Amino acid sequence: MTRGAWWLLVAAAGCKGKGDETGAVDDTGEAWRPDLVCPGDPGCETNEGPLEAGAAAEPITPTCFESWEDLDGNGEYDSSTEAFLDCGCDRLCEGDEGWPGPDEGEGDGEFQAVWIAGFGTGRPAASVHDDQWARAVALRTGDTTVAIVALDLVGWFWDDTVRVREAIASRGVDVDHVIVHATHVHEAVDVLGQWGSRVGQTGRDPDYVQYVIDQAATAVEEAVDALQPATMTVAAVDTAAPFGDKGTWNTVHDSRDPVIIDQDLYTARFADSDGQTIATLVNWGNHPEVLGSENTALTSDYVHYVREAVENGVNYDSYQVPGVGGVCVFINASVGGLMTPLHITVTDGEGNEFSDTGFDKAQALGRVIGELALQGIDEAVPAEDPTISVRALSYYVPMENVLFQAAYLMGIFDRQAYNYDPDVPFDETNVPELRTEVDALWVGPVGMLTVPGELAPEEAIGGYDGSRVNTDQDEFIDPDNPNPPDVSQAPAGPYFKDLLGAEYNWIIGLGNDEIGYLIPAYDYQLDEALPYIEQAEGDHYEETNSVGPQATPKLEEAVSRLLGWEG
Repeated sequence: MTRGAWWLLVAAAGCKGKGDETGAVDDTGEAWRPDLVCPGDPGCETNEGPLEAGAAAEPITPTCFESWEDLDGNGEYDSSTEAFLDCGCDRLCEGDEGWPGPDEGEGDGEFQAVWIAGFGTGRPAASVHDDQWARAVALRTGDTTVAIVALDLVGWFWDDTVRVREAIASRGVDVDHVIVHATHVHEAVDVLGQWGSRVGQTGRDPDYVQYVIDQAATAVEEAVDALQPATMTVAAVDTAAPFGDKGTWNTVHDSRDPVIIDQDLYTARFADSDGQTIATLVNWGNHPEVLGSENTALTSDYVHYVREAVENGVNYDSYQVPGVGGVCVFINASVGGLMTPLHITVTDGEGNEFSDTGFDKAQALGRVIGELALQGIDEAVPAEDPTISVRALSYYVPMENVLFQAAYLMGIFDRQAYNYDPDVPFDETNVPELRTEVDALWVGPVGMLTVPGELAPEEAIGGYDGSRVNTDQDEFIDPDNPNPPDVSQAPAGPYFKDLLGAEYNWIIGLGNDEIGYLIPAYDYQLDEALPYIEQAEGDHYEETNSVGPQATPKLEEAVSRLLGWEG
């Protein structure tokens, strides 16, 4: 989507709030307590007892859409020169092998498209390369039960997280808290609305969103039903060390100064009484966007290959690494900054190099990360008598980005806004707010912090001294940057992983919500003439896709309150 097109969107939206939105009063801070505390709250009074684990996976691949022919190979549908194939939900027309006869939508002259999220508008899917999933793990000690469900989507709004939880509760599932994570895949269906057929047209299909909600609820229900006694082993793997001076450049590139990369990959494996894998969690941060903007096949990108490697093994001609079975749940970490596989060359286990966008590179990256995860699993240490604790806190964030305001007013973003007067125009005194959430989950030696968007790694680990570049392919700050960040103004810490205080500290990026990039306040810069529409000089793309400059300070405040609460 071009900046000029977004400017037209703002003009078309006007600047008056929806009349059906009502305000809400923020927490006063009196007798403050997190929204959820387990153990301690009713229903989860204790966490003393043996660990139990269960897992399940349900597909969320769309079951009905029509294909098209991308004649110019740019991934964007041009109705004036390119034709869609009016073959109905199954994408089979008369004369195609296996055609069962006409199905829903076949021959009706209407393009039943699903829109791919993550790059620009006008990207309808033409096929399915691999399934997208709702993958869930449930964990219990005592009467404290939590579940994490990871969705192969570019993001997932907090309002829809609430709907997932409500669907689970309506089924009578015995779970105290559910974390809904989006893997941030840039090659799956748009559920946020930003990537429809054109600027100003939502890509969000309510029927598909409901399908995802139902499948996510089913995955969690099945995981809880499958709970059984389990052991837990944990590991941290340095993803830079195996590649010498190249370091992290073999797997991820930081495209914004200062270059700060969290090289740690974490694993947590849960096994049954026979030593068979129930589930493996893999936590690592990188944008799943290897396929780029010209791809037309629905896929979970490199994430698919990571999970395939962990479950089934890595198989090269010259060597093999066995998998561990079970259900692999990939949890993306800090992807802001931004962390990307674009522009790097991936060298796989046999020394083959992959630079071009495409499935070969996605597979190579997935295999490399999968093999590192398997190394961690092989070297993992047991968690002795692990217990589970969880806290949750919802809070409000001002939606200051005028592009986001326009998308909200036009119904492109389908979520509630709060704390504003709908009868007067938006301005600096009347800013709508979004309700979002931050959670802290401890499972034995592992601490997990959810953040509601794309967190810059420096918010989690610091690295302002230049110690976390982790590659000789980049400099801490590009000497040619016309507007370099002034790291002397950067915060001194403690950072999020310090605050978690566990032996292994994870970030669950895009946890329960997606409000955009979460950028350190000292380097949040907007273009003076067209803020949010044009980016400021230097590396400031992320500001154009952030909810506003208060997003990170509000998150820091919420994290501090949540982790600092002592009961």
